Amino acid sequence: MARILLIEDNNDIQEILYSLLSEDHEVLQAFSGTEGLRLFQQESIDLVLLDIMLPGKNGDEVLREIRKTSQVPVVMLTALGEKSLVSQYLLDGANDYIVKPFNLDEVAARVTVQL
Repeated sequence: MARILLIEDNNDIQEILYSLLSEDHEVLQAFSGTEGLRLFQQESIDLVLLDIMLPGKNGDEVLREIRKTSQVPVVMLTALGEKSLVSQYLLDGANDYIVKPFNLDEVAARVTVQL
């Protein structure tokens, strides 16, 4: 059972992804970038699902901090679908990028591939 850190400030999206992923994985939830980074540093995490637009530290900052110490898979979640942003996040160290609204089967598949 993998430990997934879900960093997302939208309660509805948190609930949907938690329901989807908690059947097969342990899911830790954070609602801000600052809280997510603290959990990442304190817990053993196998994969991070990371929103970009977050209170506290944004997803960009969290990704940079994670990459300073870890190569754990990070999948970005965002409503921003500009192709240049996708490329930039991948170049900055993200392993994958999912644009909201997303298909739940696709999210599950992408998580499985990264794990």
